[in-house]
Order: sequence, then C-alpha cells, then structure tokens
Amino acid sequence: MAVKKKAKAKAKPKKKVVKKKATKKKSAVGKAWTKAEISALKVGYKTKAASQLAKEMKRTLASVRGKISALGLTKGPAKKKAAPKKKAAPKKKVAKKKVVKKKAAPKKKVAKKKTAKK
Repeated sequence: MAVKKKAKAKAKPKKKVVKKKATKKKSAVGKAWTKAEISALKVGYKTKAASQLAKEMKRTLASVRGKISALGLTKGPAKKKAAPKKKAAPKKKVAKKKVVKKKAAPKKKVAKKKTAKK
C-alpha cells in the first residue's frame, strides 16, 4: 500500500489589527433656538429665502435649514397644477342607418306520404 503524504499548509501571515481611536461624538454646538426665533422663522419662511433669514437671525444657513426641516415647515404648494383640460364639445349624434337583416326563407314542410297498409 502506498502511503499518502499530507500536504503541509503554508502559514498565512497574520493581519495586523488596527485599533481605532475613541472619538467623541459631536454634540450640538451653537446657541439654542428661542421661542421668538422659532416664531420669526415660521412667519418669515413663507415669504423669505432661508439664506435671507439666516443673515437676519445671525445663524448659519445649515442651522436655519435644519430647523425648518425639524419643524416641518413648507412654503405651500410648490407648483400650481395646470388648469384642467376642458372637455371637448360633445359630438353631434349622427343618425345611424338601420340595417334590416333579411330573414331566411322559411323551410317548406314536406308532407310525408302515408303508405297504406295492406
């Protein structure tokens, strides 16, 4: 009997494990929104651009846009819907010609001859 030799597996080099440095989560930095600022934002957003409101409130554009989004503010309908298409004037009814189907000629009954019994 032949003896099979086991193939030796080559040792794979170990991967270096790189530990990530612990990072602190960024907390909300900046001044808190006051009730007056929020109400001014609600009123002004309908007529003014967010960039203009940011300048007036001395806040960043990102903070103003974030607050607008958080409050769920909208400027109203984005686009007016196109006027509904008018329905075409009803078409005049054209009198249809009546088609008379010809009936098939009735089949003639053939009288059976009676045979006399003998």
